[in-house]
Amino acid sequence: MDPTSASGLAVGVVSLTFQVFAGCIKGFVLLSTAHNLGKDSSTLICMLNLQELRLTEWAKCAGLLSEEGRLNRRLNEIAVNTTLTELQNLLLDTEKLKTRYKLDLTSKIPEGQNQVNNNFPAVTESILSQAVPDQVRGDIMYRARLTQSRNSFPQRLWWASVDKARLEGLVAKIKSFIQELWYLLDAIRQDDMSQTLQVILSQLIGMSGKVDELTTLREALLMFTDPGLPTLNSPSKSLASAADIKTVSINPGAAIHGARPTDTASTDSHSHLTSWSRVPTRDTKLIKQYTPIKGNSDIGIATYQDRSVFIEWKILPHQFKSKIIERTTDLANVLSTPKHPDFCSLQCTGLARDNDGSKIAFIFDVPSLVTPQLPRSLRNLFGLNPSVTERVQLALQITQSVKYFHTAGWLHKNLRSENILFWPVDASISPLSRPVLVGFAFSRQDSPSQISEQPSSNPNRDIYRHPEAMGEPSISFSAAKDIYALGTILLEIGEWHSLKTLAKNVVDLNRQDISLDQLAKVRPFLLDEGPKGGLWMLKYRMGDIYARVTQMMLSGEVPETPEVWKGDGVTFRPNLLDIATSELRRCVI
Repeated sequence: MDPTSASGLAVGVVSLTFQVFAGCIKGFVLLSTAHNLGKDSSTLICMLNLQELRLTEWAKCAGLLSEEGRLNRRLNEIAVNTTLTELQNLLLDTEKLKTRYKLDLTSKIPEGQNQVNNNFPAVTESILSQAVPDQVRGDIMYRARLTQSRNSFPQRLWWASVDKARLEGLVAKIKSFIQELWYLLDAIRQDDMSQTLQVILSQLIGMSGKVDELTTLREALLMFTDPGLPTLNSPSKSLASAADIKTVSINPGAAIHGARPTDTASTDSHSHLTSWSRVPTRDTKLIKQYTPIKGNSDIGIATYQDRSVFIEWKILPHQFKSKIIERTTDLANVLSTPKHPDFCSLQCTGLARDNDGSKIAFIFDVPSLVTPQLPRSLRNLFGLNPSVTERVQLALQITQSVKYFHTAGWLHKNLRSENILFWPVDASISPLSRPVLVGFAFSRQDSPSQISEQPSSNPNRDIYRHPEAMGEPSISFSAAKDIYALGTILLEIGEWHSLKTLAKNVVDLNRQDISLDQLAKVRPFLLDEGPKGGLWMLKYRMGDIYARVTQMMLSGEVPETPEVWKGDGVTFRPNLLDIATSELRRCVI
């Protein structure tokens, strides 16, 4: 039974704890749906919805949304009731809101305002309103006898006066009370709730096609961060970056500028966007001393106007050339967007087209605080002897990076160990601790309408591609094809050998004229768990969880998972990369 469905909230005698919890939900309804707050406060409404979602998710884990509606006996009932009561008083005591926060809520229409329909459900401006549907709110309040029916809601109030700074302070106080409730659960349940929240937020970003929604959610996520909550800060900032990238994708002429979005939250939800600002066009003549990475002539380091840069060359095809150039510029805008370190990517600072127009160079800043040496690819590091712990962490970092790009609506299309680089770092730091994902020249938005370029016809590179993504024509590239390529990289990391070496008995890449049929045999070999298969030794080397994640990526089969939340017409369920990152975090060596 779904604890958030109508059938899961039976009417009857409810506990005092549930009664107070329902009062908190009523408070959220009154605050987030009150008239006359102003469009510039949409971020705060989104933030209120986010906290309401966190409270409701806590209630589900604490047992309050079960049929019995009673608190889990393992929890400290006195502490829970005390915190919930304080939260309820904060949300419902209009006199306290007026005196402490200068926020005046009234049931009367302020002078100068027009009469509006006070009936619910009410549509708010927040994208997160989909995550806490009116049906759930109505069921909770009706069960606590706070309303006459499941479809009736408290009368909408009016904001007679609002101090935006004080309202931000109110939201911060609400957040602190809900965090106290989270802390009353054990660490495993807290982690589960965090994962659920990330699944919901990721799916909402993926679903949204509106700049205003994404901008509002981005600001709310940045306001959500807290120095005392490190386990929540990184995912929130990473998702804020994903929302930024999705915004630039929707409006290719927009570009993020100024402070990194992971550092500060602007008071103006649109001030971080500059309309129709393009990545600068650079002069190829100023690219000097280009040195390619070993085994990959398409990428390398160079100097541009006496500073060290990273270069990635893209050959322009004759077919659809104008469209490819336009998409390349849009891609450069995306790659120039400041991103959280979890994206493991460089920041693009310009495009340079050669004189004959046959290729374009993406110019990137190199990582700061590294020695000015040529980076090495993962493919070229298989001679080292890293621990299993280091390798699991590396697999997690790369998987997270791909996951966040997919959340933002972009496919990489060229995942392989040659496109994962490591710049030299201090000797005290693991050489595998800071992977950088490159090779984005063929990346595109995750849309069937997008033109799909073939990254190569090189067997050494095609070996990483799903059989359906080989040759001309191929089946339209999708996220599943990216995930398959990611699975081959995880297998390489687990076995600590190149895919070329692992599959040498299936296809000899040193031979000439290798057919697509021969390359297509690689996938069945990789999925084979028998003595001669690619997965045969992976459990032994890396453990059951790691092997299961790798097999899942290579097969594309998502295990049957229950929905984590049911929103307003939307069911939230973890996708394959959500499951993979969650599982890899569980690997303790």
